Amino acid sequence: MKPVELAIIVAIVLALLFIASILTLIIFEKEEKREKADFTEIDKANSKLEKLKVYFMGWVVEYDSQSKENFYRYHDKFTWVSPTWYIFDENLKLVEKVYDEEFVSNCKKWGVKILPLIANKDFSQEIVHKILSDPKSREKAVNQIVDMVLSREYDGVNIDFENIPPEDRENLTLFMKFLYEKLHPLGKLVTIDVPAKTQPAYSGWSGAYDYKALANYSDLVIIMIYDYHWAGGSPGPISPLDWFNDVLDYALQTIPREKIVAGIPFYGYDWPEGGRGKGVTYAMAIRIANESKAYVHFDSDKGEAYFTYYKDNIKHYVWFQIAKSTELRIKAALSKGIDKIAAWRIGQEDPLTWNVIDKP
Repeated sequence: MKPVELAIIVAIVLALLFIASILTLIIFEKEEKREKADFTEIDKANSKLEKLKVYFMGWVVEYDSQSKENFYRYHDKFTWVSPTWYIFDENLKLVEKVYDEEFVSNCKKWGVKILPLIANKDFSQEIVHKILSDPKSREKAVNQIVDMVLSREYDGVNIDFENIPPEDRENLTLFMKFLYEKLHPLGKLVTIDVPAKTQPAYSGWSGAYDYKALANYSDLVIIMIYDYHWAGGSPGPISPLDWFNDVLDYALQTIPREKIVAGIPFYGYDWPEGGRGKGVTYAMAIRIANESKAYVHFDSDKGEAYFTYYKDNIKHYVWFQIAKSTELRIKAALSKGIDKIAAWRIGQEDPLTWNVIDKP
């Protein structure tokens, strides 16, 4: 065989090997795709997103670095930010868990108003009852908040007292009245987080919150329109659109429209059948779907994505938010003339969510 002929044969063999490797790679990639989750429905739902102008607030937590990172990345979308830095402890002392000087400095530079969240530690009913029920404790707690807001030069405060005994309904209003009368004349914003409800309630988790009275002593009333289905309950949408609309309709009967802030979820839950659910972020839900090769649905009526999967022979139900979920809720609020939105919490969201939110 001549050297030229040998060279041609070698070249042909190499070419065939190359083609074979390419075909193998293509087949392998197709197999890989078949072994992953099917996101067709949520991809379709997210394919046509509208940019909507709203006054936006997000809670930023200190225990997840992604929360701060995402706020920094998208700070131009925010009107207010609420870092979760403060709690009242068992001694009714206002404890500063974190103070981030760089965070505060950046907010001032960016023109984002800082309204740090203050909660009763672990949502302890005992702590919040002690604060609210005793006039001296109430006054002492309010003075601690005022001193903190002034010394740290915050723009206001976000009160997140939860698990309040219904019998402290009037005491909560008195607390907010005292706080408002101290801070409002100083140009500070007084805001409160309240549970969602669709009718008057005087008992249970939402019994202590008198929407109408609290609105008199708050610049913003942030309605937490989520946990319709919660970790300890049955699986289902966290903030179904029909309920979301009903909550806002009731709020409009009791709170001035300009003070209403529609609180929306950025999170989801993963419920094992018959067991307690665990919170999941968008990224976690996508990872679980991929690992379990799930078909992910989008319920346009409820405004949320969902899927099921099996782990250790136990069926799991996952409901979570995508960018379209946020768009649908903002549209619902805007249709009622409500242009203020708050999200629990930053760092949990579908990245495409930021294509929806725009500052007025």
